Amino acid sequence: MAEVSGKKLLNNEPASAYVTKTIDCHLCENVTATAYCPSCKMHLCDKCEGHHKKLPTTRSHKLLKGSNMPSGPSTQLSDNEVDDYQENCPDHQKEEIKFFCTKHENLCCVACTVVKHQSCKIDYIPDVSGSFTSGEEYKKLISRIEDMERLVAQYQADINNCKTAVDSLSKNEIEIFRSFKAEIITYLNKREAELLAEIKQRRDGDDAALQNFLAQTQTITNDISEVKTKLSALKDNPDRLFISAKRSHGLVARLQSAVEEIQQKTGYREYKLRKDGNMEAVLNSATGLATLEDVPGNVLKTMLKSHYVLKL
Repeated sequence: MAEVSGKKLLNNEPASAYVTKTIDCHLCENVTATAYCPSCKMHLCDKCEGHHKKLPTTRSHKLLKGSNMPSGPSTQLSDNEVDDYQENCPDHQKEEIKFFCTKHENLCCVACTVVKHQSCKIDYIPDVSGSFTSGEEYKKLISRIEDMERLVAQYQADINNCKTAVDSLSKNEIEIFRSFKAEIITYLNKREAELLAEIKQRRDGDDAALQNFLAQTQTITNDISEVKTKLSALKDNPDRLFISAKRSHGLVARLQSAVEEIQQKTGYREYKLRKDGNMEAVLNSATGLATLEDVPGNVLKTMLKSHYVLKL
């Protein structure tokens, strides 16, 4: 690239930094600049200079050539030169947005007008912005913003109403569940009392019967003992022993019948607890007691996806 001698100092840099420097075109890579636009603060090569002179937005700009060009990069503005409300181009981040393409409805910087919008109708923003606030476009924009503001406020009110409804709904369903739980506990306590009473009744009945049989066996034992004692006492008196023994046959026969009857009747009623199948199914169910289900078609101003109620 050709060298361009510099005569002007930028940003208080020493003169030695600008003795012999070559400056590239601001828009083209590795192409030597031949002109400088103070208005756009851009170095331009021959090709870009030609475009610059043809564009309606830049053709009136006075260009510096040769030794009148700054010999250092001038695209970075100093803090004093940067406007507080400057908007930079998203495609050329060092460039300020100053133009508007009416064909593509794009905001543009100088680089955009040269690279992308050479054949487009370009408005210089300072020229058209003064009357913009009194135009129909701006009025419609403000109207849309205000409408959106009112709509969002209404949505906020709807959302708050939904939040209140959600809190109320959850509290109501919790109360329903707790009431249902209390009913279940009351029922279980009642069934427990009934089952325990039935078990006690069975135990007491069997225990009373066995106690009666035990008393009968004790009576039989006493009678047998009495017969044995009497017969033993008469061993030395054969005549009386004979008579007593003959009389004892009837008693022994009756005692034998009593023993056989006790043998036949002695016992108890066996029983066992059979768990209720429905209750076991509840205990084995992942959704025992209750479930939550959506109410079909119940949507609150389209703000809630669904309501739920407790299904008992």
